Amino acid sequence: MKVSHLADACAVIVFLSEPDPARVMSETADELMRRGTVGVSAVTVWEITRKASTGKLPGNWGIGGLSDRLLRQGFEPVPLTWDDAEQANRLPAIHKDPMDRMLIAQSNRLGIPIITNDGLFSDYGVETVW
Repeated sequence: MKVSHLADACAVIVFLSEPDPARVMSETADELMRRGTVGVSAVTVWEITRKASTGKLPGNWGIGGLSDRLLRQGFEPVPLTWDDAEQANRLPAIHKDPMDRMLIAQSNRLGIPIITNDGLFSDYGVETVW
């Protein structure tokens, strides 16, 4: 299946935890997340479980089960490539978060927008939806 968008951690968290995600994100973003063509990077799974393990994310986001939950919801896994890692390090230092820089590199490689509320992504010329 062709992935149409890449979901940032904020989009995944809102979508999976909010009873009505369209209250927080746009109806367009919510519909995209429900459509079944949105990819979730391995980096995003790492970011969410890392936040959970350090207590920065309340609820049941810990290690074990998130991957299965994402697959049941129809999300596609997006692996991180060596080229993505190299590209992320070549990006201008606009965004300080290395995980977000990885998503920007993946978005560039795949030629797809990112579902995020992070305004810095667009500074890299990446199309965003929220």
